[in-house]
Order: sequence, then structure tokens, then C-alpha cells
Amino acid sequence: MSIAAVRAPTASSQSSVGVWRIVQSAAVVSVGLYAVALAARIWAIGLVSFPLTEGSAYYVAVARNLVAGRGLVIDAIWSYATPPLTLPRPAFELWQPMASFIAAVPVALFQQTFGAAQLGGVALGALLAPLAWLVARDTARRLDLPQRRERFVALGAGALAGVTGPLLLATAIPDSTLPFTVLGVAACLVMPAAVRGDRPALIGLGVLLGAAYLTRLEAVWLGLAFLVMLVATHVDWRTIARRSGGVAAVGAILATPWLLRNLSVFGTPFPGQVADNIFLTRNEQIFWYSEQPTLDGFLAQGLPQLAINVGNAAWHNVVNVLLVPAAPVVAVALATLAAAFVWKRAVPRAAWSGSLAALFVLGAITFAATTLLFPVATLWGTFEHAAGPLLIGLAVAAVVGGDAFVAWLVNVRGWQRSNTWMAPMALVALTLPLTALHMSSASRQATTTAATVNALPAEVMGALHHAGVPHGSPIITDRPIWVSEALLMPALALPDEPVESVLALARRFGARAVVLVEGRGRYPAELRVGQAACFTPLPATATGGATVFLIDRECAR
Repeated sequence: MSIAAVRAPTASSQSSVGVWRIVQSAAVVSVGLYAVALAARIWAIGLVSFPLTEGSAYYVAVARNLVAGRGLVIDAIWSYATPPLTLPRPAFELWQPMASFIAAVPVALFQQTFGAAQLGGVALGALLAPLAWLVARDTARRLDLPQRRERFVALGAGALAGVTGPLLLATAIPDSTLPFTVLGVAACLVMPAAVRGDRPALIGLGVLLGAAYLTRLEAVWLGLAFLVMLVATHVDWRTIARRSGGVAAVGAILATPWLLRNLSVFGTPFPGQVADNIFLTRNEQIFWYSEQPTLDGFLAQGLPQLAINVGNAAWHNVVNVLLVPAAPVVAVALATLAAAFVWKRAVPRAAWSGSLAALFVLGAITFAATTLLFPVATLWGTFEHAAGPLLIGLAVAAVVGGDAFVAWLVNVRGWQRSNTWMAPMALVALTLPLTALHMSSASRQATTTAATVNALPAEVMGALHHAGVPHGSPIITDRPIWVSEALLMPALALPDEPVESVLALARRFGARAVVLVEGRGRYPAELRVGQAACFTPLPATATGGATVFLIDRECAR
């Protein structure tokens, strides 16, 4: 036997080397995209140094209380729809706990600050870049794109996911948006294999579905998307029941401990306030104390107003949530989808059953549900917080459509080079200025809000102390979570009801003061008119804009 023959690699060894090189290449690309997305998110959190919403402040406050050993509680009541109404308040009567769990990790490792809480979102959010790359690579292969085009399409989608404004902002504001996006995209990645009946994929989808449920209730739409994808395969109903039931069983294993916790704390495993949100005629009803939204009140609006509400919701969800924050991506993606449906025969059949299709099925269900079922609540963020997976799908579709357009130009113009880099680079270049504008606006808003809230201790505490208000007594306020965290005092949401409800709330909890940071609806004017003898305005000890009223003891008895 010759030396050459001895040294010649076997077919199996050549195959092993080829697989190893593919794995190495994928690992390098994933790590590179993760690093780019990580750097973008570190820049983003440097611009947003204060929670822009009370929802974000809620998740961070619960994370700090959890790390401090107090458990899942918060010192503020923002809604009176779910008993028991106690202070401190058991957390998450409506929202889900995952965002606080994620924020609690860096808070426990470093310090109990908002900046530390943001770090959990930085590490998690950077995963969206490699996840989008995987979705785009799967899509490109299903479209039978040449290898070079496939490479640039996948890299472009990953880069877009790394720098798109709404996804960066979701990292800088630790709430449920980011973890739901990551889990939703990951679930849609394994969904095609789960539809085919692959056992590891079915188990993985169940785990992701359970984790998504602990993040947002829209995980229900994720399960429905899987069912739609199953039905679209035209398998028999027994197979559909077996596969969907298996996924649901695995997800239930993860969700059951949380459901039992809610049963023991709130008396029900499910958030009953969801029904109240369906019946809203205006969002301020969330703060009602003496009454709650009802079906009768909802129907009393009449069909014309109900239709107007749905139209307003659809406009808000399309324009304000998708188009304005990510205009280049969304516009190109929608054009791509329109072209795909017009020339449906030119699209390989496999493309309609991949991970990108799963993202769009989930996005369509989420959009329809929030628009039709929660047309009022969605104006305050219902769809916005669950739209992340759809944004990733739109980013992938935009790069695919841009690539197809460049390929058409190359063919029509007879260019000598394929210019496969052109579409991804153009989309990233168009996105970066909009992202900078988006984040600079958020930065200004955070700075303004921080100045207002940080001024509260100096402005309010002196006035309350001089009025003889005990430090531990609750405060009724239009910003209960911000005020509670700033003053280190329990806080109650100001009811959006007549002043008699404010007094009833004060009697129940022993509140001695009303603090208005911004004012809401009839307040503070009604405190000076309707029951003026019961509310005494206190002089502020500093400038900052808050208005403080002392509640008369006799009125609160």
C-alpha cells in the first residue's frame, strides 16, 4: 500500500470535516452578530437612564423586592380589579413575571439599580440578531437562493435585528416586550420541525411556549399559530390533536407552578382583569375603584362607536407601532409580501411552511386579536408589547425582498457583478438614522421624566412632614409606581371617578394625602371644587410641578 493511499482521507472523514467547518462558520457568524447587537444595546441603555413607563418601573421594583428577600410584591396598587387589595401588593395580578426574573439576575449580581436591571435585557436582547439570522437562512434555503445570496440575506436580517430602533428600545426599557420577542422568535424557529412531528422540536416548542406564557399572555396566540400551521399541513385530526396536545402538556408543566401561585394569592389561576380590558370604553377605566367596566357599558357605545374604536386600533397598530418606528423595514417588507401573494406560483411551496411563515401567522393572529378584542387597551401598548416577533419577520422579509429586487436589476441591466451586498446594506443604512432619532427621543423623555420623579422627595416629603402625615401611610397619586419608588412609601392609583371614590379609597387604606405628578382628567380641579373642604392644598417645598393635597381626617373616616 502506498503512502498516498494511507494518507488519503475516507469519505466519512471528509464528511465529518465538512460538517465541522459548517458548524464553525455558523458559530463565528452567530457570535459576530451577537457582539454587534450587544454593542448596540449597551449604547441604547446608556441613553435611557430611567424607566420611561410605569410598567417598566413595576418590573424593576418587583425584581429589587425579590432580590431583597421580600418576594414577588410591590408597594403600589395600580389597578383595583383583582382582590385582595392589600399593601404591600402581591405582584402580577395581570402581567407575567419573566421580565422581573430576568432583571433580578443582574440586580442580585451587581446592585439594586435601574442600570443593573437593564443588563439582563442587554444580554438577552442581543440574541435577536443570531435568531433573525437563523430565520433568514431557513427562508433563503426554502427559496432555493444561491449560496452567496443566502449568506448576505441572512447576515442582513441579523444586522437589522441588531440595530432596529423598537428592538433596541425594548432592551433599554426592561419589560415583557423583549423576553416575549426572543421566546416567540425561538418558538417559530422550531415550529416547522414540530409541525412535522419531530419529537425534540415538539418538546422544545412546549418549553418555549410555557416560558412565553410566563412572559406575556399572548403566548396563547403562539399556541394558536402552531395549531394553524398544523392544520395547514392537511394531516388528520388525530395527528393534530396528538402533536398540539403534547406541546400543550409540556408548556403546562412550566406554567402550572405559576398558576398555582396565582390561585393561592388571588383566588384564581388566570388573570380575570383580561375580561375587564375587553370591556374598556376608555383606558382610564383601568384605574376605577368603586366600579369596574361591564359588558353593558361596552355595548352601550353602539355599533358606530365600536367600529370607530376598531378602526382607531388598527391605525395605531399599523402606523404608530410598526410603520413610524421602523419605516424602511416595514415598507419594504409589506411590498415584498404583496409581491409574494401576487406571484404566488413563483414562490417555492416550502417557503410557506417555514419559520418566517410561522412568524407572520403569529403576527397576524396577534394583530387581529389586539385590534378586535382590545381596541381601546391596545392604544396603551397591548399590541406594541407583543409585536416583536412580527418585527423580526418583517426584517427578514424586507431583506429577502430587497435581495430579489437587486437580483432582478442585475438581470435586467446585465450587470457583471451580482451585488448581493446592496440590499442588506441599503436597509441597514436607512434604518440607522431612524434608530438614532428613535433612541434620542427616548433619551430626552427619560431625562425629563427622571427630573420630575427625582424632584418628588424634596418637593413632597417636606410638605407631608409639616402636615403631620405619617411616613408609612399610603399616598393616592396619578403615578403610583413612580411615586412609591421615589418616596419609599406605599401608593394607590388615583381613581378616574368622582371625588367620592377618592375619599372611599382613603378611608379603606388610611391614606392622608393626594400627590398629583401630572394630573389626570378631572383632577386636580375637582379636588378644589367638589369636596374642597376635604382636600387642603399644601405648599411645595421645592419646584417640580407636583401638587399635594392633605385629606381631612373627618372626611376620610
